[in-house]
Formats: sequence, C-alpha cells, structure tokens
Amino acid sequence: MGEYYQGVAFDQRRLVRIDQSVNFNWGSGAPDPALPSDNFSVRWSGMILPSLSETYTFYVNSDDGVRLWIDGQLRIDDWHDHPAQEHSASMYLEG
Repeated sequence: MGEYYQGVAFDQRRLVRIDQSVNFNWGSGAPDPALPSDNFSVRWSGMILPSLSETYTFYVNSDDGVRLWIDGQLRIDDWHDHPAQEHSASMYLEG
C-alpha cells in the first residue's frame, strides 16, 4: 500500500493506493495529479513473501531522502536531499 503525501514530513496525506510493485521513475513529474512534482513523500507498507530461505538484497534508488525498514529494523537510512543514489541492504529471510 502506498500512502502519498505533499511535503517531506508525512503530514499532508493526499492519496492512498495499492501499487503492484515499487519500481517508479517519475523524472521531473509527479506520481499523481494530486501531488506536486517535487517535495512529496511516499510510505509503502506491505509484506515480503520469500520463496526460499536465503539472504536477500534490497535496492533503493532515490534522488532525495530514503529509508527502508524491514521487519521493524531500519536497514537503509539516508534521509537528506541528494542527487540520485543507489543503496542496498541484505538480510536473511525464511522461506
């Protein structure tokens, strides 16, 4: 589930929708007409259902702040303005 907010403090929710995947490239556009093309934030929540018991690597690429929480643990914490950067975090998951 994606909760889309105007601003970066998650205080002005404008849209809630189910995104089939979290793999977007909005470029200089907005994810929805209800949002500005800059200074918006999104909080996705859902479940990971691994098919095998092994170490999985999660990648995020953002052109501003990003945080990735998995199973209540902060795995990536880069919450500041920056140009496009990729981050990764690995963890063992039970299938």
